[in-house]
Amino acid sequence: MAELSGEQKLRIVLESIIRNVPKEEQCKKYGVAEKDFQDWHDHLIKNGGRIFEPEFGQKRERVRKIRKAGPLTKAVLAISLLVNLSGLIVWGVMRYLEETRSPVAMAKEEQIPEIDSPLNQSALEDSKVSQEETESSDAAVGDELLESASIVASKDDPLDLENLLASPLELPAAEMLPPVQPSDLASEVMFLDEVYEGRHVVFLLDAGLYMVDGDGAIPKFEKMKDALLSSIVNLSPNSYFNLLLYWNLREVSSLGKTILRASQENKKYAIDWIAGLGSESETLKENRNQYYPKELLYAKPLPGVVGPWYGLTTAISFDPDLVFVLSGNLPAFSPKEVPRSHYQALGINPSLREIASSAQNETKSTITPLFRETATKWYVSLPTYKAPSNDFQDVEPLALKRLGISEEQEMILSSSQIPWERAFDNFLTGLEVSFDKIPKTHFFLSLPDHSVWPTGLTNTVREFAESSKGSFVVNPNFP
Repeated sequence: MAELSGEQKLRIVLESIIRNVPKEEQCKKYGVAEKDFQDWHDHLIKNGGRIFEPEFGQKRERVRKIRKAGPLTKAVLAISLLVNLSGLIVWGVMRYLEETRSPVAMAKEEQIPEIDSPLNQSALEDSKVSQEETESSDAAVGDELLESASIVASKDDPLDLENLLASPLELPAAEMLPPVQPSDLASEVMFLDEVYEGRHVVFLLDAGLYMVDGDGAIPKFEKMKDALLSSIVNLSPNSYFNLLLYWNLREVSSLGKTILRASQENKKYAIDWIAGLGSESETLKENRNQYYPKELLYAKPLPGVVGPWYGLTTAISFDPDLVFVLSGNLPAFSPKEVPRSHYQALGINPSLREIASSAQNETKSTITPLFRETATKWYVSLPTYKAPSNDFQDVEPLALKRLGISEEQEMILSSSQIPWERAFDNFLTGLEVSFDKIPKTHFFLSLPDHSVWPTGLTNTVREFAESSKGSFVVNPNFP
């Protein structure tokens, strides 16, 4: 693993403290040793207060400027240091030689010639005359130079001495360092042969019993699971993911309590969970709540947040970059599986006892005979129709089921439709992040033949997908 910078270590420790994530999970998430994490944590607690000392920023700023200096500036500083050091050495040697000279040499230098003899006196006078001549000639040359310089200065502009001096080198200005983006960190996720930008992804799979109920529902559910398995298998080991199953109005189960590194072990857990769902109602119902149930998760959606919005609220709590929602015919849920408390804040108060007890007695009265007859004739006229018998009464249940109307659903459809617009408003109200922080959400809706979502649910899902810069695809072409 590449060496982490100080800023990355600080973020890892602060994330563990703020979100109250255990040390073991945080170390496993970022692939660091628990000893290193504890050292970072202790260092932050012990030395974190020093950043508020008055001289802390100034000292670090001077060191930072020197460290950020360019190669040319560093070379000039090194040369200047060497020159000063050489001058100091030369001065020291000269000083040492001066102090160690012999008395005889010093006497010779200080010896004054005697002027008592005429020879010496004449030589002294000759030397004085030659010195005076030399000084007069030097003065004449200096006068000529000054005169020529004054003539040039009178003809041209005055000399600009400041331009003749070399300007001092300027230290480069401090610049903001770019964010750390290691090249080995993957930021792409493959799904249905499309590439999506993101490193943290949450997969949300509808696991209701209605997913295996209806014409062509089971093959579509199997293809949906295969597409999900393919995407999980192709995840980079440097990415993070989580798998959530949701069903009915307010049910969800998660593979991990926090987002997981896409290691081979974690991917195997997800693959085994998806493969174990099967295509039978009993198997699906038994295995969909295998890992962390909703009671053990951090997310607590508000009352009135139901259906895909309940699962999506839980998914957003893991702070992902991408969310893939694979949904089915959720409005066809069985009311017998939904507790009465799940209808709170929706403006409806269905009595499940009345639904269960009167489903068989009052079902026939909720649909008019004309509707039954029309449905039966429509079903018989289909090209794929194969007569089970000569009695049209045997065809009638098949026609109603083909239209997505079952005996268990007739009462709930006629008396207490789910207000999906209100559920969407409750979802937006309960979001704990600003709208610009919402991950890109891609919905893939797979419905049985001749089935559609309610208009309110379809419109709100499409609106949210477009607002999050995601997508909404109905009956995608699964490979």
